[in-house]
Amino acid sequence: MRAYDTLFAGLFLAAGIVYEVMAFRMPQGRIGQPGPGFFPMIVGAVLILTAGACLIQALLVRRSAGSAPEGPDEEAPARGNRQVGKTWLLLAFLVLYILALQPVGFPIALTVFLMASIRVFGYRKWLPAVGIAALLTVVSYLTFIFWLKVPLPLGILSDILD
Repeated sequence: MRAYDTLFAGLFLAAGIVYEVMAFRMPQGRIGQPGPGFFPMIVGAVLILTAGACLIQALLVRRSAGSAPEGPDEEAPARGNRQVGKTWLLLAFLVLYILALQPVGFPIALTVFLMASIRVFGYRKWLPAVGIAALLTVVSYLTFIFWLKVPLPLGILSDILD
């Protein structure tokens, strides 16, 4: 399983590098007036940093696993099944987010999606999950609607936020 972790992280790192190269070929603009390549450049950089960190972690775990005594990991299948279940649940949340985006609106749909995702992937306390989801929604709202001028649907909040 460790070889797959390394391969997966390496593939995402390569994809991030290709994405970043493509983003740099687009006009960047500047902070006040971002061009079409500005946001993809940021996304590519985050993808490269994240995939690089995952690759380093996979390599370190692989090295430390080599010095550990050999023996069957009896929890591995159960842990793998839980991760697959969480992945399917995240995919279901994403489909629900897409379906709710137009009628409910971007801010509410994103907040609920983030809150549910944070809870599923391990954070069990409600208050911090709500706070993190709300903060990320506000940052996304300000970034996309005010700064990048992307016309996202506001749904039931259109009278309040317009």
